[in-house]
Amino acid sequence: MLAARRSQLPTALVILGTLLAAASGARAQTSSDEALRGWLDYLERTIPRSPEKFTLGHPTDLAKAKQAIDQWSVQMTDFRSIGDLDAALRIARRLLEAKQRVDRQIDALFALRSQFTAAAIDDPRRDQIRSYLRCQSQLIDLSGRLRYLHHDALQAVSRYLCPTTQQRLRLVDMLLAYRSSIGAVVASQYLAGAMPAPAARRRLPAAQPDETMLLCSRVLRLIAASGEASVLPAVVELFNRSDLPAALVLQAGETIRAVGLPQAPRPQPSHDPAAGELPTPAITPRALADRLGVLAKQRLNGDERRRCDTLLAWARDVADRGLDRPSYRLGAYEVQPGDWLLMRNPSPYNLFTDLSPGLFTHVGVVTTERGPDGIERMVVVDLPEAGAKMPATNVEIFLERTLHYVFLRHPDTKVATAMADAAREMIGNETQFDLNFRTDRIAELRGKSLAGKNICTYCAGLLLVCAQQTDEPRREFFPLDEYAAPGRTVENLAKLGMSFGDKFVSPTGALFSQRLALIGRREPMYDPAREIEEAVFDRFAAELMTKELILTPDLYDSLRLKVAEATKHNALLEAAISNAVGVNPETDLVAAARAAAVVETLDEVAFDSSAEFAAAREAIRMGSLDTLARQGYSEADIASIREYRRRHADLFQEFERGQLTPRRLRTSLVDYYKRAGQRTIDERFFAAPTK
Repeated sequence: MLAARRSQLPTALVILGTLLAAASGARAQTSSDEALRGWLDYLERTIPRSPEKFTLGHPTDLAKAKQAIDQWSVQMTDFRSIGDLDAALRIARRLLEAKQRVDRQIDALFALRSQFTAAAIDDPRRDQIRSYLRCQSQLIDLSGRLRYLHHDALQAVSRYLCPTTQQRLRLVDMLLAYRSSIGAVVASQYLAGAMPAPAARRRLPAAQPDETMLLCSRVLRLIAASGEASVLPAVVELFNRSDLPAALVLQAGETIRAVGLPQAPRPQPSHDPAAGELPTPAITPRALADRLGVLAKQRLNGDERRRCDTLLAWARDVADRGLDRPSYRLGAYEVQPGDWLLMRNPSPYNLFTDLSPGLFTHVGVVTTERGPDGIERMVVVDLPEAGAKMPATNVEIFLERTLHYVFLRHPDTKVATAMADAAREMIGNETQFDLNFRTDRIAELRGKSLAGKNICTYCAGLLLVCAQQTDEPRREFFPLDEYAAPGRTVENLAKLGMSFGDKFVSPTGALFSQRLALIGRREPMYDPAREIEEAVFDRFAAELMTKELILTPDLYDSLRLKVAEATKHNALLEAAISNAVGVNPETDLVAAARAAAVVETLDEVAFDSSAEFAAAREAIRMGSLDTLARQGYSEADIASIREYRRRHADLFQEFERGQLTPRRLRTSLVDYYKRAGQRTIDERFFAAPTK
């Protein structure tokens, strides 16, 4: 008997240890949950509820809350101590609720935007506006980071805690309750019939066909409810399968319509250098109609027959004519002609004005266009820096370029129509990107036909071109005057051949209009590469205010500048160079060459820094060099991987020992390459050349 009790002792100790570990994990989760709630409460108390309450201290308080919320959210997603789906779903719900609370604060701040009145440059209200912009920037960044974290957390729950179809159904049902867009991204993998991990596959019974179809149907409901368009390729793949029940295929077709059926590709003029290569849509209206035509011949019940006929008639109409109404669906909302698109991307111009940081850095105007194929499309017209013609791009394709954006709409249909007409008239026009950021040239176009006119302005000036074709005053669209950032900004910009003209407007300036309504926005998404690029661009703009800009062009830039100077005395050479580099012949090539040399160097530093980050992270995670050699990696590839591992030896060794989480690897490398990029900016632009 004693021997038997002794033999049971190790087992009892193991059970006791497991229970204690579980209890400790539960306490830790409870602590993290309470801390997260406390910081969310603090964040909500910190944000002012009226314009006059904003002070320059609020962004600092908000930054503290943002960092704490991010850290406690990460703490809660440590699923290594959780082996229970119920506990994991509780944590996932807490995280989704946390993001919803942050997003509600973003919406609340956007609702305040129109209450800021025009302010003189030395008015205290300018500080209130700057505080407002910095607070909103902090919230947008936090929301994007939480969305990024949710993706990784939900992937972990799906992979490790949902091996069966029933467990996956529970996860999807929870995500559906929150209409989670990032949940739709994670759950979309189930549409391809993703199987459990190999180790679990041997222990689990095969899912029943009815259960699999139910799971796919529930995922389609989630995608339609969330409006997440990025998962359309997975929906289309399911829609095109011939081995699935007709009811599920029909639901996939309805989901495509609910999220936003991609338009037929716009015929691109072969002579348009700005057209470039555009992504291929996941499906076209004609392909949707053809597949539905096949589906209509299959056995369907009464309700399915009615739904299929309705969807088929709509798809054929769109395939033949294009837009079936004066709007285009983008998930949860629809855009209309005349809407303004404000986009948030890393940009060297983000801090150039006194109203900073700029929440938005590029713009477009929505309009309709009937192509030579007779198809009417909803397109975005924008003015990029590169190219010499005004491009137009199908709206859904254009939006793939940015991780965060908003649409603004004027409530007066007559005004919106006039702006849409103006944008349509400019498609294909000659353009000249004005690096002096002036608006006086476009004032000459007010009330005139824009067809065939040379449009000389910058990105936000395009909005003004359209606005001035209406009968409304300028301040209805841009109520705040903007000026160059303080300090040495103006004198440094002059060295680049750049300046700020009178009555400057920025993409962010339109946000303060009392008349333009915010009709839809995309949830922001964090991207580590963009964090690095933004840090590099912001360093340049910040140093521009306080230090002397010292131009040290390399030989290539010197030669390019000399060639540009030579064109001032040779018309044929000027035409040839303009043609070769794709800029308007009326561009001041000397100023353009000087500014382009700096902008290209900035881009090079920013994008090289983010590319180095991606290569370093991949090198650390790639496994044995011997295995890579057997897989066909070249000696040069392996030498590059070895160099990254040498550069980040401590991180690599920790990762190899399993002591480094993927998140800490990412954050450590992001910090490293942000600092490296910022040092390069200082060396290239703000350090005196060595003699």
